[in-house]
Amino acid sequence: MDSLFFLFTGAAMTNILDIKNLNKSYNGIPALKNVSLSVRAGEIHGIVGANGSGKTTLMNILFGNPVIRETGGYQGEIYYEGVSLKTKNSTEIIGLGIGMVHQEFALIPDMTIGENIKLGREETNRFTDRLFGKKYSFVDRKKNDLNAESALKKLGVNVDIGVKIINLSTNTRQFVEIAREIARADLKLLLLDEPTAVLSRDDASNLLEDLTELSQGGLGILFVSHRLEEIQQICDRATVLREGEVISQYGRGEVSTTKLARDMIGHTVSKAMAKKRAIEPRPLVSFQQYSVEMPGEEIRGMDLDIFEGEILGLAGLSGHGKSALGYGIMGMYPATGEVVYENMKIDRMDAKANILKGMYVLPDDRQALGILPDHSLAENIIFTGDQIKGLFSMNFGLPFLGFLDKRKVYDHVHQLVDDFEIRCTSVKQKIRELSGGNQQKVCIARALTVNPRLLFVAEPTRGIDISAKEKILKMLIDINRSRHTTIVIASSELDELKRVCDRIAVMVEGRIFKVLQPDSSDVEFALALAGEEGTDYDA
Repeated sequence: MDSLFFLFTGAAMTNILDIKNLNKSYNGIPALKNVSLSVRAGEIHGIVGANGSGKTTLMNILFGNPVIRETGGYQGEIYYEGVSLKTKNSTEIIGLGIGMVHQEFALIPDMTIGENIKLGREETNRFTDRLFGKKYSFVDRKKNDLNAESALKKLGVNVDIGVKIINLSTNTRQFVEIAREIARADLKLLLLDEPTAVLSRDDASNLLEDLTELSQGGLGILFVSHRLEEIQQICDRATVLREGEVISQYGRGEVSTTKLARDMIGHTVSKAMAKKRAIEPRPLVSFQQYSVEMPGEEIRGMDLDIFEGEILGLAGLSGHGKSALGYGIMGMYPATGEVVYENMKIDRMDAKANILKGMYVLPDDRQALGILPDHSLAENIIFTGDQIKGLFSMNFGLPFLGFLDKRKVYDHVHQLVDDFEIRCTSVKQKIRELSGGNQQKVCIARALTVNPRLLFVAEPTRGIDISAKEKILKMLIDINRSRHTTIVIASSELDELKRVCDRIAVMVEGRIFKVLQPDSSDVEFALALAGEEGTDYDA
C-alpha cells in the first residue's frame, strides 16, 4: 500500500538528499564507514545510535562544518536535489535551502529573540540620497519582529521577542534555535541534532507535532534523537548507526523502541534501580521562603527540607522552577530567603564559599556550564578541586607559587577514568572530542574530586544514549550509597526519578506542591504536576 501511495504522489518519491558510501576518519580512527541513506521531500528520517556512533559527524559533513575539512575531509558521495553536493562551507549550504539546529546553542546571548531569529536575513528598507546619490538600507524592525513572532507561534511559543537570549530558560532557547530555521522562506531540508534533548516531555511532544506538520508541507527532515519513542512516533523511516556503520533501516510500522535499542547498543540494557529504604528525616539543608530569580524557572518562596543521605528528586513542568535550586545556592542568579546547612545559616550565595562548605552543582547545560571544551579530560576533572581547594598544587609554603603535582593528578584521574569507564584515547584528549555520555561522566568525576556532602544534579541524562543513561543513574546511586552523599536530582524524566529517588518533590509555580514516594501512582504524579490535589486515589 505504501509503495502504491508513493507512486501516485511524485513529491513523496523525490529524494531531496542521497548519501552514498560515506566515510570519515579522525586521526586514522573511523567515525563513519560506508554510510548510505536518503531523505525524501516531506519525510522525517530518524537517525539513532549510541554516543560516538557517528551521528553528529554525519550532520557536520552535511552542513559543511569546517572541522570536517580541517581533519582531512570525507570520502563518498552526497546528492542534494539530484545534484552532487560539493560545497566548501556552511554559508553555501544555507544558500541551498538547508538548515541545521545543532546540539549546542548557536545564539548570541546579548541580542534579543527577534534579532537572533532574523540574524543575517533581516528585512530592510532601501533609501537613496538624491543629493549625494548614495544608497542606504535600514533594518525594518517591525517586519523583523512580525516574522520572528510568526515563526515562534508555529511552534506554539508565546514570548516577548524583545527579551535577550541570556535571560531565557534552556527550553525557550531551543525553540528560538528552531524558529530561526523555520523562519526561512527557502528552507527545504532541516537537519536536527538532538532537538528535544534539552526539552521537557511536554515541550518535546509539542515540538514533534510541529515537525510532523512541517514535513506534511513538503519539508524534508533528518532527525537525530536519543529518545527512541520519538523516532517511533514521528519518523517515516529510521536508520540505526553503531560504531560508524549502518546496522539497520526500518520503515514506518516496522520501528519499535526494542528493535532500535537492540541494534544501537548490540545488547540488552539493564535499568538502574535503587533499593527501597527508610531515610531518617534529619535535614542536611533547609530552605524557608527561598526564591531564585532565574528567568523562565523562578522559585517563589519555597519551603523544603532535604534529608541527610537521601536522593531527592525535583519534578515539575518546564518553567516551574525545578532547575533553579542549585543555581541559586551557587549565586548564579539572585536568591533570597533563609538557607540552613548543617545547622548553620548561609549568609551568602557564593560558589566558592559553598563548595568549600561541601556543596556542588552539576548544571543542565553541559556544553555552556559543565565542561572546558578545549581542555583535556584530566584538566576538566581536577579543575574545581585545584582552583577552589588546591588539591593538586605544590607551592612549597609560598602561596604565590603554584605547581601541579602531575603524579598526583594522573593517579587521581586514571583512577576515576577506570572507575567510571570513561572512554577516551588518553587523559590528555580534549573533552569536546568525547561523546555526551563520557562528558557527563567527566563532570561527575570533577564533582567527586571535591568530595561534596550535598550534590545538586540538573538533567543528568540529557542528550545521552540509553546505555549511558543507565550507567549515569547507577553511578549516582553508587555515589549516594558508598559516599553517603546527599543528592538532589532535578529532571524532566519522571520514570528515572521514580527508579533512583527516595522522595520526589513536585514543583508547581516555583513552590513545592507535594512530596511523593517514588512508588506513588502515575495518576497521583499527573495530578500533582498539574497542581491538583485529587480525591480519586489512595494517598
